[in-house]
Amino acid sequence: MTLEICIAEREDWPVLNQLYADMNGESPLAIASAEEIFTQITQTPNYYIYLARLNQQPVGTFSLTYLPTMMHRGYHKFAVLDAVTVISPMRGQGIGSQMVKRAIQLSTEAGCYKVTLSSNLKRHRAHQFYESLGFEQHGWSFKCVVQPHNTRNF
Repeated sequence: MTLEICIAEREDWPVLNQLYADMNGESPLAIASAEEIFTQITQTPNYYIYLARLNQQPVGTFSLTYLPTMMHRGYHKFAVLDAVTVISPMRGQGIGSQMVKRAIQLSTEAGCYKVTLSSNLKRHRAHQFYESLGFEQHGWSFKCVVQPHNTRNF
C-alpha cells in the first residue's frame, strides 16, 4: 500500500476538518471557523499540514512545524509533529506508520536534528506506536492552559 502524501491545499480544508473531528469523535468545526483557522496556519512560517491519500481518497493527516533553535551547536532547527490521525475505518493498516516515516524524512530533508511530539498520558497504544517508529520518551511534557482575552473561542 503506497500513500500519496502532499501538503494540503485550500480545497482540502473541509476534508481536514472531517479528519480532525474523526480523530476525537467530535463534530467538525463550523466552516467559517475552520477556514479562519486554516488561513492563520497558512500564514505561519514553516507550518505545514499534510494530507495522505490512498487511491485518491483522503485517509489521514499530520502537521509539521519547523522551529529554529540556538540550543545545540551545529543544529539550528527541530520539527514538531502534531495532529497525526488516520480515519477510523483504516486504522491499524500501516497508514499511520507511513505518514510518520514520511514526516521524519521531511524533517531530515528540512535540516532538523530532531522530531518531537506530544501524546496524552492515557494513550498507551499511541505511545507503543511511536516507540515502534523510533521515538523515545524524553523528559516530561507540561502545559499551561490560558484563555487570551483578545481571541474568540472556535
